[in-house]
Amino acid sequence: MNEQQNQQPQGGGATVAAPPAPVQAQPPVQERVVTERVETARPQRPPVNPRRIFLLNGLGLLVLLLIALGAYYLWRQGYYFYGTDDAKVDGPIAAVAPPAPGTLTKVNYALGDTVNRNATIAMLRSASGGTINAVSPIAGTIIQEGATPGEVLPAGQPLAQVVNLNALYITAYVEENHINDVHTGQGVDVKVDAIGGTTFHGTVTRILPTSAAALSPIPSTDYASGNFTKTTQRVPVQITLDGYQGHTLFPGESATVTIHIHE
Repeated sequence: MNEQQNQQPQGGGATVAAPPAPVQAQPPVQERVVTERVETARPQRPPVNPRRIFLLNGLGLLVLLLIALGAYYLWRQGYYFYGTDDAKVDGPIAAVAPPAPGTLTKVNYALGDTVNRNATIAMLRSASGGTINAVSPIAGTIIQEGATPGEVLPAGQPLAQVVNLNALYITAYVEENHINDVHTGQGVDVKVDAIGGTTFHGTVTRILPTSAAALSPIPSTDYASGNFTKTTQRVPVQITLDGYQGHTLFPGESATVTIHIHE
């Protein structure tokens, strides 16, 4: 036996065994956990195209410019001009009628003929057998004729209408809330529907002191029923043309006018 092992402690005490050597702890086995990273694919942004940005900005500025020009045009049209298509060619129209009753025996002129003042348009026979002449009060063109030989006409019964085609004018109906902007002497541009591509020029020569409704033989408002609807009235304005530019105009033709209310 080893000498140290056989050595007894002094004093005869019990033998104490040496404690066993501590067992060194082994480090735990670390498990390697493999984590798979799933990377989400991000969409790639297309590169900025300066030319496209410039083009879009240019289009935006162009739209704004067009809007501004449109607004300016509307303001300018409303300030400098007043326009309406409620207009027509008009002129002095005279009725041909017998001064006394009689039976129509002869018609000397046809529709569309040109006549002089005091020309005998038709002849009648009175009850006593005398001759009655129906004459034209003005020089012009016959635009209406409705008498038939053998027909008995009372005194003053129109049998024809004559208009002076060389003294025609335009009657435009201006809304009452704009009539204060219209004055005699203002220049006017006129377009007649029957003559396309031509602009006539004229001047405001007369503003009638009434409304078109007051001149109408048919009342536009029924006051007896107690129901009243306010409507914008229109005031007749006469426009004298500077010339016909080689065209022939007839009363009643529709027209469009533009009055220069501010020069």
